[in-house]
Amino acid sequence: MFGGSSAQHQRQLRQTAVPAPVAASALGLWWPIIAGFVLMYGPTYFDLARTFWRQEYGAHGPVILAIVLWLLWRQRRDFTPTAFDRPMPRTGAVLIVGALFLYVMGRTQGLLVFEAGSQIPLLFGLILLVRGAEGARTLWFPLAYLLFLVPWPGSLLDALLLPLKQFVSVVVDELLYALGYPIARSGVVLTIGPYQLLIANACAGLNSMIALTAVGSVFVYLAGFHGRLMGWLLLIGLFPVALVANLLRVIVLVLTTYHFGDAAGQRFHDIAGYLEIAFAFGAFMALYTLLLRNVEQRVNRGFR
Repeated sequence: MFGGSSAQHQRQLRQTAVPAPVAASALGLWWPIIAGFVLMYGPTYFDLARTFWRQEYGAHGPVILAIVLWLLWRQRRDFTPTAFDRPMPRTGAVLIVGALFLYVMGRTQGLLVFEAGSQIPLLFGLILLVRGAEGARTLWFPLAYLLFLVPWPGSLLDALLLPLKQFVSVVVDELLYALGYPIARSGVVLTIGPYQLLIANACAGLNSMIALTAVGSVFVYLAGFHGRLMGWLLLIGLFPVALVANLLRVIVLVLTTYHFGDAAGQRFHDIAGYLEIAFAFGAFMALYTLLLRNVEQRVNRGFR
């Protein structure tokens, strides 16, 4: 995921060694595959845009799709076979057959999670057929990134949302009570002064976690030359950053309602999501800068 410059240099050397006839034949090979993929999954994306992308948990779908297309275009040279490739037809065929089974099951039974998710093993299978393990290694991230386009089942969302809402309500209640505010909690309902506020699904922080993880993982992937350890630390740091950003959002919303009334709280609620994401991205970049300085200091000490 966070490969060094030596691997990139080796891949560039392999690409420059590709004869023109091979590159031309690769282009002729992939265009029919792309056309077939568009015809196959065009209705799937239409259904996603009509249903899942209109919900608060799927609103990031168009952005994720644009990022995937940009990543694939950025690595378009990696689709060209080279003399070093070792195609894996058996493994590729198994993945393709499994993907087609998932697609048919999802399409006929109305299960978007299977239908949309089937494109990932299908693309990996096609890459293994054409380029083998080398192609899968160089293209794994753009293909795996399609996971963010797969709609989550409602049962899984509920299992994640309930403990998140409980956690947020408990932390906000304990913190504001310690600061002297007249606040009480009943389940996920907070009562402060004369106002009652329900910790709804949008206040659980799942949206910000998904958005920050999606953008942060792309950032870590593109900045892979900083090393594996730093990349994993950044990825792990995404979750506490998103959690803190959401807690601050809820706390400010509760305090705004208490001090300025319900109307002011509603107005703040309309813009709170944007402020939360902006704060989360800023905190993530601060974490990145802190880790980068630490790495540079260690490198400098190593040369002394």
